[in-house]
Amino acid sequence: MPTPPPRQHDASAQPQQPAVLNAPGVPSSSSAFPAAHAPAHGHGTHAMPGGQARQDRTRNRRASRMGLALPLLACAVALGAILARDPRLLAWHAAWPGLVRPLLHMLVIMGVGLAVGLAVEAFGWTPLLARLARPVTRWGRLPDDSGAAFATAFLSAAASNSLLMEAHAAGRLSARELRLSYLLNSGLPVFLLHLPTTFFVVGPLARAAGIIYLTLNGVAALLRTVLVLLLTRRAGPADAKRDTDRSGDAPHPGASRSGVVSAHGPHGGQPDVPATPARRLRAAVALVGMRFRRRIGRMALFTAPTYLAMYALHQAGVFDTLRDLAAGGATGGFGMGFLPVQAAGVVVFSAAAEFSSGVAAAAALLDAGSLDTAQTALALVLGTIVATPIRALRHQLPSHTGIFTPRLGLVLLVQSQLFRVASLAAVTAVWWLATH
Repeated sequence: MPTPPPRQHDASAQPQQPAVLNAPGVPSSSSAFPAAHAPAHGHGTHAMPGGQARQDRTRNRRASRMGLALPLLACAVALGAILARDPRLLAWHAAWPGLVRPLLHMLVIMGVGLAVGLAVEAFGWTPLLARLARPVTRWGRLPDDSGAAFATAFLSAAASNSLLMEAHAAGRLSARELRLSYLLNSGLPVFLLHLPTTFFVVGPLARAAGIIYLTLNGVAALLRTVLVLLLTRRAGPADAKRDTDRSGDAPHPGASRSGVVSAHGPHGGQPDVPATPARRLRAAVALVGMRFRRRIGRMALFTAPTYLAMYALHQAGVFDTLRDLAAGGATGGFGMGFLPVQAAGVVVFSAAAEFSSGVAAAAALLDAGSLDTAQTALALVLGTIVATPIRALRHQLPSHTGIFTPRLGLVLLVQSQLFRVASLAAVTAVWWLATH
């Protein structure tokens, strides 16, 4: 019996890989592990010279150390400034309620939002959520990832932002799509998310004036959402075609097929074999855990120094000065041309303290007959315009620098607050001119 000839090594053939579980939203081995981390054995590319590879590794290590050292240095500087101004925080009983617990609370909220966002991707729920918002996103020519984030924003802003950043990092959302999707989510979804809490604070105290105030905010939020959808609908032909393809029934490149879990055999050309539910669950949970560990450390690394810097600025009275200037400008300029001088108290209390303090002041003036219903509603709107951007900068910037990059988080926050103030001012001006 003739001996079969020995097999020749085919340099162009792909090496055999172990079976890989591919869950909905779980990338295959070629996408889960970047090509830069794959061993270069000459498969279609030339191996990098040893000296050049060592130089690249050294450069990457230096960049990694620098990226770790700068946030830690900023954290140390901010913490030193805080302790220098208030040495009592060296004691745990003073540091825990005033400094440590709020920071841990913020990190926990961000971690839960990140885990939800990662689970939506890993378990293949992105197409389902996108289908819920598809009438809106299809009209606005937005991709499925934007639709999933839009639907999630009605439940959790942190989870929605995490979905947007994950899609942007994976290349499924461009920078423009990310910014527009964020502005879309900061409109009606955020308003409805906070409406129950706001309603039960404003309604019982300000009564009809509170209903007018909430209505003006709701109309402004709806206006922002509609304007963003009109802007995305006017996208260029190329962008529109790509977005329409993404919003169709076929999954866009990089997205897995919903409801199908496959175990690929050693050869990529073989048909997919459905995996068991237990293997689907293990694969999705493993992917969520891997991505969560990779992201949560970076988020904490940027969130902590930003939070401490905001705390130090608050200690130094920077935000109080900004609020005083804004409140003084509002009460001495635009507002007092239409309102009695007593309404200045509503604006000042809204800016200097929590929102509920301004509502309580408005209710007191309304009950005393110093302001009528329309004047009370206008005073509440002025207090919101003055106080909300400064409050957002102080409380939301740390989480935004963790979920997004520091620069991108600041840009998105500033853009959304300017958009909110402009829309609320425009809606309020139209209402006031129409009723007076």
